[in-house]
Amino acid sequence: MARPLTAEPDWPRCGRVTLKPFAYGLTPEEWRGFWESFRDPEIAHWNGNRPLKMPLWLFKRVVLGEIKRGERLGYVILDEHGNWLGTLELYELDPQEASLGIILGRKDRWGQGYGREAVRALLQHAFGNLGLERVKLRTFAHNERARRAFAAAGFREVGEEPLPGGRSDVLMEARKEAWRAPCGG
Repeated sequence: MARPLTAEPDWPRCGRVTLKPFAYGLTPEEWRGFWESFRDPEIAHWNGNRPLKMPLWLFKRVVLGEIKRGERLGYVILDEHGNWLGTLELYELDPQEASLGIILGRKDRWGQGYGREAVRALLQHAFGNLGLERVKLRTFAHNERARRAFAAAGFREVGEEPLPGGRSDVLMEARKEAWRAPCGG
C-alpha cells in the first residue's frame, strides 16, 4: 500500500529512492521486512549466510545494540511512494572509510535499478555529510548482477580474495576523489 513520503530534508536521496536513517526509528512494517530479509534462504545465500532463526524481538535488540555502540549506521531504503524496499548500512566505520552492506529485500523490485540508486544516495551522503574518503565492499565473484550494479553505482574492482570451496570474493571500492555525484550535489 502506497503512503505519502514524509522524508526529512537531510535524508539521502537518489532517483526514486530515499534512505531513512535508523535513528528516525523503524515502523513495524520496516522491522518486519528487514527481519524477513535475513530469514529468506535466497537472500541469505547471496550474503554468504544461513537464514536467520532468531525471533523478531531479539533481532531488533541486536540491531539496535550495534547501532547504539556506533558499530554501524543503518538506513531503510524507501521507494518513491515511501514503501520499504530494503536496508543499507555502513559498518567497520572509522573517520576515513567504511564498508557497505545492502539487502534489497523486496525481490519483486530486483533488476529495476533501486539498489543502484540506494548505493548512489549512500555514497553521496558518505562522501559529503559524513566526510569519508573511501567506501569498500565485498561480493561473491559469481554474483555478476551485484558486481554490475555496484560498478554502475560508482565502485571499481580492486582485488579478489579466495574463499573455501573454490569460490572467491571480489573486493570493490569507491573513493571520494573519483566520485562524480550522479544524483547531484
